[in-house]
Amino acid sequence: MPAPKLKPLSEQVIVITGATSGIGLSTARMAASQGAAVVVVARNEDALNALAAEIRAKGGRAEPVVADVADMAQVEAVSAAAISAFGGFDSWCNNAGVAIFGSLEDVPLEDQRRLFDVNYWGIVHGTLVAARHLKGKGGAIVNTGSVLSDRSMALQGPYSASKFAIKGVTEAFRTEFLAEGYPISVTLIKPGPIDTPYMEHARNLMGTTGTRNPPPSYHPRVVARAILYACENPSRDLVVGAGGLAVSLIGRLAPKLTDLVMSKIAKPSQSSSQPGRSERRDNLYDAREDLAETSSLSGPPPRRTSFLLEAQMNPLGPAGIMVGAAALLAGAAFGMYTLRRSKPLPQRFADRARRGIGSLGNEAQRIAGRAIGYAGKEARPYLRTARKEGSRFADRASRYASSAYDDVRERGADLYDEARSRGRALYKSARGGGEDLYDDARDRGRGLFKRGRDAAEDARDTGWSLFGRARDRGEDVYEDARDTGWSLFGRARHEAERQRRLAARRGESLLDRLANALRG
Repeated sequence: MPAPKLKPLSEQVIVITGATSGIGLSTARMAASQGAAVVVVARNEDALNALAAEIRAKGGRAEPVVADVADMAQVEAVSAAAISAFGGFDSWCNNAGVAIFGSLEDVPLEDQRRLFDVNYWGIVHGTLVAARHLKGKGGAIVNTGSVLSDRSMALQGPYSASKFAIKGVTEAFRTEFLAEGYPISVTLIKPGPIDTPYMEHARNLMGTTGTRNPPPSYHPRVVARAILYACENPSRDLVVGAGGLAVSLIGRLAPKLTDLVMSKIAKPSQSSSQPGRSERRDNLYDAREDLAETSSLSGPPPRRTSFLLEAQMNPLGPAGIMVGAAALLAGAAFGMYTLRRSKPLPQRFADRARRGIGSLGNEAQRIAGRAIGYAGKEARPYLRTARKEGSRFADRASRYASSAYDDVRERGADLYDEARSRGRALYKSARGGGEDLYDDARDRGRGLFKRGRDAAEDARDTGWSLFGRARDRGEDVYEDARDTGWSLFGRARHEAERQRRLAARRGESLLDRLANALRG
């Protein structure tokens, strides 16, 4: 199927969701300034009317439509309004989105579902409605994704997951439309960090004063250029910002290392001591203050040019040539670095190098294919020459890489054998020394055990001897005490008997004296 034929921007009617803030606002203003009629869609009715009035005051054409893209019926009403106002539309830009900062354990499930209703289902609703209108006449559907669809960001788990889903559903729509023969271009825009009110509109559950984007950030008008380029030129993907692309590539080549780095920098790189404007905070369920392209947070000014984006939009221009050269040099440097690293198993290195170089090769092939598509007849002879030169260079590089790989493999095998031999020798030496130490320890242990056993027997004999002596001495003392006791008892009994008899005689004497006294 031939590529869809898209109208010049000045002849188009463009539907833009999320049009009252950040990227959507920049896109609406830029499209209107280039002659396009815009259907601006958002939840904030006052901001929509103000934006439409602003565009009309400058001679542009604008139709405001209040809608929540999470509701399919409201999205269908947007299409009806565009047809009523302008007779239809040529491009549909799905840009509306919400965000949440916080760990997945802290974000309530209902908030995560709401985020998916807007971010994911909003794009599904918009794409389905736009396709009904465009599949007969042709046009473009442009979905705003993120580089976080390649590499998830901690503390933005639900948002990252929604962008993964957006990437998947966009690819599915594209291939299904291709299979059906629909003349519709489907583009995924993948911005890196962009300086928009996104951070202030987000729900913050991190426990910090404010939130921010990891640097470096770009101005939303850079993304707007990518979106409007996709409205005029059939494109598959457009990445905005080399920093985000670098994170994606590193995450693909070294995922475990990227996990570790992300776990360390996630909170510091996304936390801010600036709360931002309170009027903008948290638009998850309800619209908040809008009509600002950039955030109110202080910091380095956002970049207004993405060299990477320029290279994608114009592969044969200076930016495209420089990015291609940089990719070639990066691939060569990575390949040499991988081949020169010392590892005990060279084959493991070869696999890693092939994966890395293969990934860069695929990316270079994709850019080259797009470059050929953009080239005119005048450029084709130069392309053929460049292709031949590139082929010769590739052959030389291949031979050099093969030779270097063989050298490294042989050197690695030698080092491995040497290390294995030394390891075995050290093991034998250590084992022999260990056996000697074991024998010495065993003999000493047995000697100590025997000495302990003899000491125990001596102590036992001494104890029995002392016990016998104590028992004999105790019996002697017992008999002496018994004899002494009986002797004292006899003497006491005899003395008591004597005292009794004396008392009896004295008593009888007193009675006799008393009787005599009574007679006289």
